[in-house]
Formats: sequence, C-alpha cells, structure tokens
Amino acid sequence: MPHPSLQRRHILKIVALTVFGTLVVWYAGALLSFAGSSHGFNNRFSAVALQHHWWFLVWSNLVVLKGYLLVAAGYVVMIYPLVRLWGKVRPFARWGVVWRTLLFAGLLYGFFIFKLMLEKPYFGDYSYLLGWYDALGTVCGTGVQNAVHVLIAQVFPMTAIVAAAGFYLFELRRWFARAARPLLFSFAAVAGVLGLLVVSGYGVSRAPDAVELAGGRKRPKNIVILGSDSLRADHLSCNGYPRLTSPNIDRLAAQGVNFDRCLTPIASTLESLTSMFSSQYPHTHGVRHMFPNRAMVDTANRESPSLGAELQRLGYDTAVIGDWCACGFNELPMGFKDIIVSDFDNFRVYMSEAVFLHHQILPLFFDNHVGHLLFPKLKSFANYMTPEVVTDQVIDRLKQRATDGKPFLLFGYYSCTHLPYKTPTHYAKLWTDPKYDGPHKHELALNVDQFIGGTDINEKWSKLPPQEVEQIVALYDGCVRMFDDSVGRVVAELEKQGLMDDTIILVTGDHGDDLFEPNCTFGHGTTFNGGDQANHVPAIFHIPGLKKPQRHSQIARTLDFAPTLLDLVGAPAQPRFEGTSLAPLIRGEKQSLGLAYFGESSYLFFRRKIPGEEPLFIPPMDETTFIDPDFDFHFVLKDKFQDAVLKTKEHCVRTERFKYIRTPGVRHSIERLFDLREDPHCERDVKKLYPEVKARLAAALDQWLTKHVQSTTQEIYGILGEDTLQPVAP
Repeated sequence: MPHPSLQRRHILKIVALTVFGTLVVWYAGALLSFAGSSHGFNNRFSAVALQHHWWFLVWSNLVVLKGYLLVAAGYVVMIYPLVRLWGKVRPFARWGVVWRTLLFAGLLYGFFIFKLMLEKPYFGDYSYLLGWYDALGTVCGTGVQNAVHVLIAQVFPMTAIVAAAGFYLFELRRWFARAARPLLFSFAAVAGVLGLLVVSGYGVSRAPDAVELAGGRKRPKNIVILGSDSLRADHLSCNGYPRLTSPNIDRLAAQGVNFDRCLTPIASTLESLTSMFSSQYPHTHGVRHMFPNRAMVDTANRESPSLGAELQRLGYDTAVIGDWCACGFNELPMGFKDIIVSDFDNFRVYMSEAVFLHHQILPLFFDNHVGHLLFPKLKSFANYMTPEVVTDQVIDRLKQRATDGKPFLLFGYYSCTHLPYKTPTHYAKLWTDPKYDGPHKHELALNVDQFIGGTDINEKWSKLPPQEVEQIVALYDGCVRMFDDSVGRVVAELEKQGLMDDTIILVTGDHGDDLFEPNCTFGHGTTFNGGDQANHVPAIFHIPGLKKPQRHSQIARTLDFAPTLLDLVGAPAQPRFEGTSLAPLIRGEKQSLGLAYFGESSYLFFRRKIPGEEPLFIPPMDETTFIDPDFDFHFVLKDKFQDAVLKTKEHCVRTERFKYIRTPGVRHSIERLFDLREDPHCERDVKKLYPEVKARLAAALDQWLTKHVQSTTQEIYGILGEDTLQPVAP
C-alpha cells in the first residue's frame, strides 16, 4: 500500500527537526571530546588553562553555537528540496523523511570533509580518512583516483546545487503563476541576474591599463615582498635544486637578480623579520629570542628604524598581509600602517583554536569571508588563515592600489614551508613515495608537547632512517611548490593590473630549515651546525628596467634588503641601518662589496651535542616561559631565564670561504672553524690548521659583539686573500 503524501510544511518541519537534532548530537559529541581530550594542552600549560581560564573555555564552546545554527539553516535549504524530489519519485512517510535527511546530511558532511582532506588539510587531521583514497590510486592508478576526486568534489556539489536551485525556481514560478503574475516573475528573474552580475563585477568592471595607472606621470616604484617561513634557498630549482619546485620564482630569477648566497643574522621568525625591516642586528634592536616581554617590544618600536616608516614618509601605502607566521607584526609592525595577519602568539588564541577544532562542523564552512565575519578570531588561528586566503587578500590589495594609483609597499608572508610541512594532497604527492606508509605520510609527525616540554627530542630524531628522511624532504619540497604557486598568482595579478613595470618584487624568507643534514636534524635557529641551510634564504629581485639578468654568489644579508630597496626607489638612506645597499652591484657600479656575515642563534629548544665538549643548555619552553596577562596573554620568557638564554647563544662570523662558530660551554667557550670550500656541512674542525684565520675571525666577532662594529672581508684578512690561504703543517 503506497504511503500517503505528506504536505510540504510537514516535510520541511521533519527535515528541520532532523537536521537540528543531528547537529545537537554533533555538538554534544564535540563537548565530550573536548572535555576528555588533552588536545593542545598536554603540557604544563594545561594546568594554567583549566585553573585560570576555564570560564573562557566554556564561553568559547558557547560562541560556536551560532556557527551550528548557520550550518543547520544551510543543510535544511539544501536537503529539503532533495527530499521533496525523492518523494515525487517514490512517496514515503515521516520516518522515510528522517532517514533520507540523515543520509543527505551525512553525504554533505562527507563531501566537505573530503574537500578539506585533500585541498585544505590545515583544518584538522584527516589522515586517517585518506587510506581508501591512497589505496584507490595504488590499485587503479592516478587517472581513476583523479576521476573520483572530480566526481566527489565537483560533480556531486554541482548536481546538488542545480537540483536545489531548479526546485526553488520551480516553486517560485508556481507561486507567481497562482498569483497570475508570470510577467512580473520574468522581469524579476532578469533583474536578479543583472543584479548578481553588477555585484560580482563580472562583465562590468575591468582592470585599468598601464596608461591609466600611470596617469601620464612618473611615480615612485612600488615594492612587493613575498616570503615564506622556513624557505630554503637551496631548495629552489632556480638555485640548482634537481626537483622543479619553483617554476614561477624561476621565471622571476631568469629575468631579474638572484643573490644566491643570502643569509639571515638569526634563524627565528620574529627576530629575523625585525632585523630584515629594521636593518639592524638583534643585539641592536633588542629582540633576541621569540618570547620577548612588553618592554623589549616597546623599545624596538620606539627606537628602531624601519623600511615601512621611511616609505610612509614618502607617501607610500604600507601593508603586511600574512597568516599565523606573521603574527609578530601585531606587536612589532616595523613601520607598516595596515597589519592584516593572524594573532597566533597568544595563549587565548591557542585555547580558542583547541575548542574550535573539536567542533569539526565549523571548518566545513569557515575558511571564507562569511565565516570571518561571523567569527573574527578565525583569522588568528594557524589552521584558518590559509595560503589561499593570504593570496586572495594580497590580490585584493593590489586591485585597490591599481585603482587609486598610490605607490605601495606590500609584504605578503606565508607559512607554506613551515613545520609540519602540511599541504593539500596534490602538493604532498608530488615527490613522496606512493608506497610509503609510515608516520610521516601526509606531514611531519611532530609531537608538539614533546617539542616544547623536553630537550632530548633532537637525540630521538637523529636516529631517523633514510627512508623517513627522504619522505620528510619530499613533503617539504611540496610545500615549496605551494608557495611558488602563490607567487605565481600574485605576479599574474600584477601583470593583469599593468603594475609589473612599476613594481619591484623581492622573493625571500625569514630563515631556512635543517632537514637532517650532517650534525643536525630539523628546526632552525638553535645552532650553526651542519652548514648554512637554516640561515640561507632566497633573495630574488624583479627590477623594472633591468638590462639583463644577474646572478651574484657573494655573501648578501637580509639585513641589506631595506637599504637596497630604498636605494632602488631613489629614497634617501637611513643612517641607523646596519645593512649595506646591494644596488651598486645591481647597477654594475661595483664588482664586490666584500661583505662578511655575522649571526647568532635564538632560543635553544634542543640540547646541543658537540663530541668531547659540554655545551650550555636551558630547561624546556614550558618551564622557561609564562603567559603574561598584561601583555595580551603572550608567551613571555621569565625574567630569571633572560640572561641564561643569551648565555646559551652560539655566535658565528662567516666569509666566502671560512666559518667560525663560538658555542658557550660549561667550562669554556667551544671554538670551531670550518673551511666551507672543502667542507660545506661543517663536519671537520680546522682551527688547528688555520690558527691565523681563527684568530682574525674571533677578533672580528668580538668587535661586532662588544662595539657593534662589523668588518668587511678585507678588514678581517688585511692583505691576505682567503682563497690563497694554506694550512699550517700539523
């Protein structure tokens, strides 16, 4: 016997109640998961969170309810017409509506999870769901795998949207027909389509051409700096890396200027970027580790010069746009007027993200403008301000400047290449072994609690088998390619807006990363062991009007960027800059600047290991830092460890051939000298073979540390030429 047809309002009521009931169950499950889980708090900070911020955790769990309500409304709008259409084919009763609603809700949830899993993995750990997808590619080949991807990610949503839209249009037409107003419906439909076109700008707006941008007058050159956290210069294909990791950056290098031996004075983000834009060494601007207190930050803001401030005085629009790796600009803006970045260096942001990630219904929708309006703090989360969002905002900013013609300094900063090397699946699969099935299949399996709560993790990672190392390096290379695609999108927009001939582009990084080279494991900023890779960054310039491409292999420093860019746009030099303009090399006025490199390490996470020596070390991060409520809940180094951190710093001076490292030890300083021409990974200490070199570099280091005076290579060696130096007899 066929089921009697249910009235429309009854079906809508059942669908709505089922959807809301389902989301209530999901919400309750998220609360239970959060209550019983230590996600994000499995260390000494957990006690602080639960004892002093429990009310904030409760409030954060209540705030997410508005997201559930919006999701519920969207589900009802999508599921109701699908259930109605199904009912027209085969009538069913109330329970039929319920289970069909549950089916469609599950399909919608599965669709969004699948999209996140493959395209936006930052929102959570979905690696446990990738097994079937990886197996499909292994058994049936990538062609079938890609077809399934298209079917689920594109065909399914388009089919559902078309079906729902057709249903609502049909229902609307029926209502107009009953009201005897079909002509009014036709006019309304046409007006609606035209309104959408106007709002979207499609077919109405156009990019102004170069003549309109220039306005018939010459204006100062714009500056766009694009950087990625932990971007190694030697992993770009334009610098000789065998994998094609950077085709877009390669094109800039092939037509521009490539300084392929550029080094940062400190391999830690906050300190390095402060040095880059202030053109001052850490011991000058005072930000010498990643956990400064308010007084240090205020001093740097008050006393340090900056590229942004110099250009603002010349009428430039200045902005930095970035994800969580750019959060330091909230406290240290470095002269940038507009700061559009995450605020991840904040304990309450950590807690909020831990709450939000347990409510896995939220990431399905809130990597977009609507979500950012509904939950403004999403922009502060590491998992939400994605590279795609950063690039979209950079492009929006470029469009604004193309319209008003105002000269600009724009810094776009990404976390693409930062630990744990997590990218959308198509990047992760570029060079990884499809047969690999270990812990690092989709990202570096790093336990954050062990990282911040112990000092022996370096010892554990040093025993990693070669297969695991190869997998991690391949994941990193996929991250480089992701950043390169972001660069490509920005460059394409500059070309589209007619800005390339008016804009200097610099592609760089704050520092590199150790990737299990000799005498090191992973990370950055803790040591000068194993070579230059943690301090070696790209320095690739696009310079309008350049006569021919250039490649410079002599030492350059990120400290030199600010004076170079001011020089290139014809702005006066800032006398308090400690860097040197590279423009004379670019213009061919000089063949060499004779620059030497001076650097220091940052906060020591790992216990150093030097055979036969006993280096200094400090307790782990969760013992040495605290959450400062008077400094916006930032992690701050405790006063009693300030001197200890400075005393554990390694210092280094490097010329083209030699590298001298001084490491604090329990009984005495540990001095090492390496001949980089013969030993690029710094495995053989040659201080006994070159005592004169060691003495000269040690003296230059002392002068830099005590008097803030940096020496050139010629000043260090005098009339000696380092290329002709020979070892003394043993």
